[in-house]
Amino acid sequence: MRLWASAAFLLVLLTGCGGSAGTADGPSGTKTGAVPTATRVCDLLDPDEVRSIYAGMRISLTDYAGPVGDPSFDSCQITVDHGTTTSSLIPFQLQVSIDPVTPADHQELLDRYVADGRGASTPVSGLGEAAHFVGAGYLQVYDDGKVLRIQGGGDDNAIRLAQLVLPRLPELAPAPEVGTEPACDVVTAQAEALLGAPAEERRDRQTVDELRCEWAAGRDVVSATIRGYGDEVGRIWAAERPGAETIDLGGLHDNGVYLPSGGVYCWMGVQQVGMYVRHRPHDTEADRDRLVGLAAAFAPKLLDLAPRVAPPGAGH
Repeated sequence: MRLWASAAFLLVLLTGCGGSAGTADGPSGTKTGAVPTATRVCDLLDPDEVRSIYAGMRISLTDYAGPVGDPSFDSCQITVDHGTTTSSLIPFQLQVSIDPVTPADHQELLDRYVADGRGASTPVSGLGEAAHFVGAGYLQVYDDGKVLRIQGGGDDNAIRLAQLVLPRLPELAPAPEVGTEPACDVVTAQAEALLGAPAEERRDRQTVDELRCEWAAGRDVVSATIRGYGDEVGRIWAAERPGAETIDLGGLHDNGVYLPSGGVYCWMGVQQVGMYVRHRPHDTEADRDRLVGLAAAFAPKLLDLAPRVAPPGAGH
C-alpha cells in the first residue's frame, strides 16, 4: 500500500466532505436517519453510549467521508453539547480505514505523524493488535486489517470509545471493489506519462463521497481522489506545508498547491470540489511538471466528475 500519511489526516479534508447529519433528540434520543446495517462509521454508535463516556445533554453524530488518500477513511464527527453557553462545542473525529491496512502500514502512519511533529508515539496496551497515542488526544488502533483513529475528546475517553467500537468493526459494510472507472480514463495518458510506462494495474473506485483513480507500473503509483466538497482547513494546511508551492489550475488563480513530497491539492468552483493527486515515489526535479500537468488536465473536469455532496451540517 502506498501511503498518503501526514498531518493531512488530522483535520485536512475531514470537515470538507459531509454526508447526512444525525443529532440525538434530547438526552435519550438516537441517531436520526440510522439504518439497520452499518454502512457508515456513525452507524456503529448510539448517542446514549457516547453520552455515557463524554456526558453532555445532546450528542450529535455526523457522517463524513475522508480523509482521503491511501488508505482512505470514513469518519464520524462527534459533537458533545453540554447545554451551557459557557462550554463551547468542539467536535472531534472517529475514523475507520476503508482500505486494507497491514501492520507495517500502521507503523508507517505512526512514523509519519511523529516526523510531522505530532509528538512522541506512546503504546497503549489492551486495544486491538496495536494501539498508540501520538501526542495529546490522538489515538490510533490497528486491528484485523483496519485502522481506527480518534482525534480529540480526551485520552481516557478515547480509550473507552475505542473499546466500544473495535468489536463492531466487522459490522461495517466492505468498501466497493476496485477496478477501472471510465471517469478516470480522461487523464490516463497524463498518468502514464508520469509513470513513464503504461499502467500495469488499475485500482479505481467510486463511492457516494469520492471518486478515486489509481494507476500503477512497477513500484510507481499515481492516484487521484476527487470529492464533491472541499474545505478551507485543507487549503490552509496544504499551503503551509514545507516547500509548498501555490499554483494555478483549470483556469483559476491560486487554487492549487504542489507539495515536493509528491502531492497536488486542487479545488474548483463555488462548491469547492476538491482533488488530491499523489505520486509515489516522487522526484521533485524529474516529476514535478508531469504531476502538475496531470492535475491541470483533471481540474477543468472536476465539477462534472466529482460526487455531489452537501456541505457539512446541511443534513438531508
